[in-house]
Amino acid sequence: MKIIIQNIIGIAGLTILVVSCSPNAHKSAPSGTLDYVGDQLITAPAPTGPFERPQSFATSKLLPASVLSGANFRVEPRFVNDGFLNTYIINSSYGKLKVTSTARLYKRIHEMNVINEIEKISKTKEFAKGVAEKGKDVVHGATSVVLHPVDTVTGAVTGVGKLFKRVGENVGGQARSDEESRLQDVIGYSKTKRDYANQLKVDVYTRNPLLQADLNSLAESGYAGNMLTALAISTFTGPVITATGSTNLLNKVVKDMAPADLRRMNREKLEKMEVLSTTADAFVKNGSYTPREQTVLVSALYEMRNTLGRDQFIKFATDADHYDVTYFRQLEAEMYADLNRKDVRIKQFINLGHFAAGVTKNNGIVVCFPLDYLMWTVDMAKVAATLTYKINALSWVTNKHMYLTGTLSPLARKNLTELGWDITDKTSALH
Repeated sequence: MKIIIQNIIGIAGLTILVVSCSPNAHKSAPSGTLDYVGDQLITAPAPTGPFERPQSFATSKLLPASVLSGANFRVEPRFVNDGFLNTYIINSSYGKLKVTSTARLYKRIHEMNVINEIEKISKTKEFAKGVAEKGKDVVHGATSVVLHPVDTVTGAVTGVGKLFKRVGENVGGQARSDEESRLQDVIGYSKTKRDYANQLKVDVYTRNPLLQADLNSLAESGYAGNMLTALAISTFTGPVITATGSTNLLNKVVKDMAPADLRRMNREKLEKMEVLSTTADAFVKNGSYTPREQTVLVSALYEMRNTLGRDQFIKFATDADHYDVTYFRQLEAEMYADLNRKDVRIKQFINLGHFAAGVTKNNGIVVCFPLDYLMWTVDMAKVAATLTYKINALSWVTNKHMYLTGTLSPLARKNLTELGWDITDKTSALH
């Protein structure tokens, strides 16, 4: 799968902004925008319609036939888009899986193929011998996991969709939920398990309960077979990638380091980025993130060594309270790092409400949205109007540019263009 992404100010101090009630008077200079939150006395203009609503689409028109079904799964023929991300349903031999975003769908499809191969391994004599020698009652995981019923996807709003709704309504961030932190209680982090996951090219911290159970079974059984030989991974899956095209970004680090060590490493990098210790602590302790998500996010920002205001991005990332949003923030960080690496040098992050935007060397504003299909919904229209108003209040801004991993509807493109946005879409092959 060919990735088509185009791999992605000096300011001495921080200045507290005082914004006039007139949008044209005393506009902010670049040096005073690190804490620009947009709490202005004038409300942004109301967005104009008509508006689009969440829609369902035929899966076959987006995904290649080769990934629509496998030995133990089938992707349902239609998916729903809430205006931002796609929601798919995978019917498997073990139950239904609801999957949000095309990037995550490709990961789940790869995982289902791996599960099928592990099923075969579990029936071998070597696996049975390992169980006997270990003296453990290893229950084969995939057949013993009971999934919660999948809610109807009609009118469903993803965690990212709710994030955009909060922005449009100008509501403060919600407190983080501890729901996902319970993931820590059911995932084993042994070196053996991490080694198996690395050989199988899967994320040891995946939220796929079927794969988690199977990885546990392999680790507990003491299976000693050569997984790369026994499981011909390359014969049933393509390259494992993220939505931004970063391939196996930190696989060796994640494989070799236990979660506590990853947290320690991430905290040290945050300290070097001059993130306040209280902010760093809150981010590292946010249980909604998996250790891998946090590590990829921090490493992407750490790479941007000449970019100021990286602490602003971490503040936003700390508020993530849903696994859709944690993945969204991870991919956002990767997109900015990719831009900074090749085409668009990001000299500073600034705070624009609920989003961190990048400021380029030419004083342009860039925002990165890892979205599947952006539609002109009421919520998106409010976000666009609010962001445009905030940015237009900055006299030094030369242009504003939006990058999307997926694409957008004709109506959304038309309205964003009329608001003065340049748009680069399809920055990933996963759209």
